Amino acid sequence: MVAKKKQQPTLDVWESLGYDKYLRPEVVVKRKNCAKFMEQIYEDLIPFYNRAETPMHIFPMVKKLGINGFLIKGYGSAEFNNLEAGAVIYEMAKRDASISSSVLVHNAIGTAVINILGDKEQKDRLLPETINMDKIMCFGLTEPNNGSDASNLKTTATRVKGGYLLNGQKRWIGNALIADYICMWARNPDESGNVQCFVVSKGSPGLTLSKIENKYSLRIVGNADITMKDVFVPDNMKLTHAKNFATGTNAILEPSRLGVAWMIAGVASGAYEAALKYTLNRK
Repeated sequence: MVAKKKQQPTLDVWESLGYDKYLRPEVVVKRKNCAKFMEQIYEDLIPFYNRAETPMHIFPMVKKLGINGFLIKGYGSAEFNNLEAGAVIYEMAKRDASISSSVLVHNAIGTAVINILGDKEQKDRLLPETINMDKIMCFGLTEPNNGSDASNLKTTATRVKGGYLLNGQKRWIGNALIADYICMWARNPDESGNVQCFVVSKGSPGLTLSKIENKYSLRIVGNADITMKDVFVPDNMKLTHAKNFATGTNAILEPSRLGVAWMIAGVASGAYEAALKYTLNRK
């Protein structure tokens, strides 16, 4: 009787669990392309980690993967469902949590904010360039003394002719150093102090960004402290449907946390696969 050859364990957690059966065939291709992409670039990221600098040359490559837009319909979006969006974030996080975090921020709490809370004119104007990654986005909620506690938000938006003046501070804002648009959350005293969203453009007068130094986690994500002194935001950059915390901030944070969970799962799987590969190579 011929002994059966011992089967080597798979080095891919996703495939060992057979999760591709839950994805459309074209999304399986995109998931695998993300895995190949991260395998190809991760060693090139080392100098950027040494300098704690975001590798801007990565974003045109991410654009070509065809994954941006996540759940958005139209405007050149990938038009994923939640699991499909999770699959690509998972694959990126297996190799590098920083890159997956930047992509997640841009899509899930950047571009998605425009899609969920903007009116048709705002979506038609802003979504094509953000989904195409011609413009990078981030999410300005967290403050120095209150964290992400929107109930204690101190930043204000005061009504002036043609728009609003924003004053306040933000901290730990991911992608801020590279973002073209920041979805800035502020209290509007003219509307019962409700927390609303104002899209601030890069280079606006009164907008100051300071790099947060000496980070170890998510080292190549461009986190920043932000100070706003009378930063003008025109009327058409105040998101129409961000009327208060419940219908605005909370509407974004709740679904975006799924992406964070997938990122964590990717990091854990990457560590497991690396340990398994090391163990097999020693035998």
